[in-house]
Amino acid sequence: MTSAAPGRLLRLVDRLLAVLAAFNRPIALAGRNLAAGLIGAMVALALAQILSRALFSYTLDWAEELARVALVWSVLLVAPFAYRSGAHVAIDSLAASLPPRLIIAVSLGLNLLVLWICAEMFRQSLAFWSRGLTLTASALGVQMAWIYAIVPTAFAFLILVGMELVLRLLASLVRPDTGLTLVGTVPAVKPEGR
Repeated sequence: MTSAAPGRLLRLVDRLLAVLAAFNRPIALAGRNLAAGLIGAMVALALAQILSRALFSYTLDWAEELARVALVWSVLLVAPFAYRSGAHVAIDSLAASLPPRLIIAVSLGLNLLVLWICAEMFRQSLAFWSRGLTLTASALGVQMAWIYAIVPTAFAFLILVGMELVLRLLASLVRPDTGLTLVGTVPAVKPEGR
């Protein structure tokens, strides 16, 4: 390998990172915002169901099923944002005692494992989605495949976020990445402007 090869490789990684970040950033934010809207809808559905029962002695059967769907969708929609921003549990006592490059290497290994798990879950979720083509939601009357569609979609977005984080960690082994922070071994992309 020539001395210019690492520079060219870093430029390629930088270009890939720019593309992934340009895609992941708005998708993660949109998922977070849509999840917030779904939580609001769940609250509204619960209130409507309570009021309907209390005032009219009528049960909105479809509201409970729709609220469950909204709950599952909200969790899966916010997952790419949480992964990308490091908004999950981190135990950093062991990592604090490690040298910085070793922390990055451990984080890289862990994120490769997460990426592999997400890829396997994506593969499994396609079969799950296809089974939904034969089922219909009892109260909503829609094919379950429409409800299940969030599962492969979420794992596809998690894979893209995982690829971005792995590339950032690889580049961090060569040069510091000012857009990346580590909480223990949990990488987080800093929001723009901070």
